[in-house]
Amino acid sequence: MNVLINPGHALYGNPDPGAVNYEVDVTESELAYAIGTKTADYLEKAGCETRVMQSHNLAGEAPEYPEVIGTANAWGADLFVSIHCNAGGGRGAETFCYDRYSSAVPCAKFIQNQLSASFPDDPGFRNRGVKYSPGLCVLRLTEMPAVLVETAFIDNPEDVRLLIEKTDVFAAAIARGVTDYWQMKVRS
Repeated sequence: MNVLINPGHALYGNPDPGAVNYEVDVTESELAYAIGTKTADYLEKAGCETRVMQSHNLAGEAPEYPEVIGTANAWGADLFVSIHCNAGGGRGAETFCYDRYSSAVPCAKFIQNQLSASFPDDPGFRNRGVKYSPGLCVLRLTEMPAVLVETAFIDNPEDVRLLIEKTDVFAAAIARGVTDYWQMKVRS
């Protein structure tokens, strides 16, 4: 299985760092990259071929930056996983796919289940569920099943602590969700 992993926002945060937590001096782009590269490591150990590609997607795909969607489509990826950090108040993880009829729904559910089970000692970490967003270019323009994972809230003190200290837990959960999906596809 070929998986393109897209850590959200611009490489090194320029020009688009995504959400920023100034209190602990961390950006969404750096956390997403750390989780994304570790997810790729886990998936490669499980037998997947991966590519990690972080690009500026502030206004959709920008021609002066590496074209993530075009690369995924040209490569023939079997799955596209975009990794982000949420902001705007709240706690927990949620996973997006194009719509409720999308072929990515099972993958989104597997990832979401793995994320929500990964922090049993933190009852405040919520399972925010699988959601649908046909407007996101990474879900709308990819030719393969695609999910966008909002790992946790960068602007919440408890969630940002998890993002910084438990990067590996987030990565392992996403990778387990992908391999659960892969095994389901192989069995069908």
